[in-house]
Amino acid sequence: MGAWNASIFGNDTSLDIKDEFFRRFNLGEEVRDIKNSLLLEEDDEDRFNVIFALAYCMWEVGQLDDEFLNEIKHIIISGEDLKINEELGADNKFIKQRNKNLEKFFEKISTRKEKPKKRVAPPVEVESKYRNGAVMLFNYVDGMWGVVIAVESKFYDKETFYHYIQTDIKMKDKPTMNDVLKAHIIDPSFHSKEYNSFRDPIYYHYFVNLVSGYLKSSGTKRFEKYNDHAFEIIGYLADWGRCSSGAFHYFDYYRQKTAEEFRECVMRELTKNYENNPDVRTKMNVAEIEEEFLTRVLTR
Repeated sequence: MGAWNASIFGNDTSLDIKDEFFRRFNLGEEVRDIKNSLLLEEDDEDRFNVIFALAYCMWEVGQLDDEFLNEIKHIIISGEDLKINEELGADNKFIKQRNKNLEKFFEKISTRKEKPKKRVAPPVEVESKYRNGAVMLFNYVDGMWGVVIAVESKFYDKETFYHYIQTDIKMKDKPTMNDVLKAHIIDPSFHSKEYNSFRDPIYYHYFVNLVSGYLKSSGTKRFEKYNDHAFEIIGYLADWGRCSSGAFHYFDYYRQKTAEEFRECVMRELTKNYENNPDVRTKMNVAEIEEEFLTRVLTR
């Protein structure tokens, strides 16, 4: 279930259902078809999280029918959802709060929404020179050169997901791709069996010192312009796949008034990360990591 609080969307399942519902709704799929395909089997422990999330989404778009609303009412009155939470180990405090939240939830969706959400065009994937594998030079605060590598980034016309990992390069002369291949990553968990032994292989790399962020349309418009001012691409590695961790820090594409201010932000953040992790390095260098990931791709 992955619950962290007693609210309707205080668990992974409900949030996933909400995201999937609106993704398909915005693509033009009929609400009834989305609902029917997302409902789970009767004995699934997450079934009520799915049902509540669907009811909320249908209410949001003005298509919550009386039959489904009555089903929600029955579930809440019968306490079925509370029983499942108890069986999964929820304490009395959680159960009481969940009960209150369910009552408020039902009261809310019982009144038709005045201005239902309309379909919006989904983001369109676009190409970017800062794609996964991009090797980017930057300057530290003291003027020395450093290198970051783009991993698991996604680019759309209205939103951008970026993830960079930092190498241990810090040198006076401009680094070359040969220098990068000999370098190590500033992250003890990256490509580490100790950190990844219990994870699915698709999430083989775990990050502690990852630079990561999500940009909406306003930030996306600035993304390449700002990056061009702060970074210089000198080559590309392979796409190293998906990562499994939250962001350690990020670059502020929203609040910087000028590209120069953004560049200064990048310099400060990456200098701080380098100085805070003087002895943190991967055992394998970039060339060895690259070779292993290329081998994995070829043998799939």
